[in-house]
Amino acid sequence: MSELLTSTSSTQMAPTATTPEHPKETHSSKQRNTKTEPKMPDLALGNRSGPFLTPKERGNAVLNALQMEYNTLRTESLGAINNRLFISSFSLAAFGLILTGLMTRQSPDVPAGIIAMVCTPPFAKVCCFMWLGEYKRSQRAGRAVAALEQHINKLLGCSPHSGPANWETRLCGEGTHQVSPYVASMLTLLGAGWSGFFLGLWLVTPAVLRVAPGWRGVTILITVACTMVIMEILWCLKIRLNWKKIREAAMIPKRIDYV
Repeated sequence: MSELLTSTSSTQMAPTATTPEHPKETHSSKQRNTKTEPKMPDLALGNRSGPFLTPKERGNAVLNALQMEYNTLRTESLGAINNRLFISSFSLAAFGLILTGLMTRQSPDVPAGIIAMVCTPPFAKVCCFMWLGEYKRSQRAGRAVAALEQHINKLLGCSPHSGPANWETRLCGEGTHQVSPYVASMLTLLGAGWSGFFLGLWLVTPAVLRVAPGWRGVTILITVACTMVIMEILWCLKIRLNWKKIREAAMIPKRIDYV
């Protein structure tokens, strides 16, 4: 009997087995367990699988983007034209002041003549380079506008060269671009530099003839003038080659795929 009571009491006093606690979830495990949200689809104009744009809406978005780029290129072309006019006006005004100061001198001045001979031709070339850079910029914008017009006409279901947007394309194709006004502007700038050089040579002529009288002085003056003429002819030939490249590139609009 005592053994039975002892076994019963030991059984009641034994600690009950506790169920193991679940480990606490860490921040990394929460991130793994959480359901990742689906990414928004790419709504770029070139993505045809976007569910938020119908084909009609996508086409309208493409046309709006092309119209904005068209307006930007037109603005750039107009800005280049205005810059050319400003460069021409500023250069001619500066040359006018320089030549007026040289022609109104009462007596020949050797330093002024040397400065005119050395400075005016390079200044004229710098002005020509700036003018030619703006001309190239406007031609580049015109090429891009022509390619953009062809792409817009293609999206509208028309012929690339005879659709509603064909102004720049028609000008590039017909070759109605007048060259004479641009050549006249370049020659005017170069002529101002040449005038400054020969006026400076005229100012230093008395001093040269005093130092080297007779045919020696004349030979020196003729040599300087002929060297100047040869250098200017070579420079004009180089500019003509660059001009020809720009014109040939402007006559053939490049194809650009925007979509």
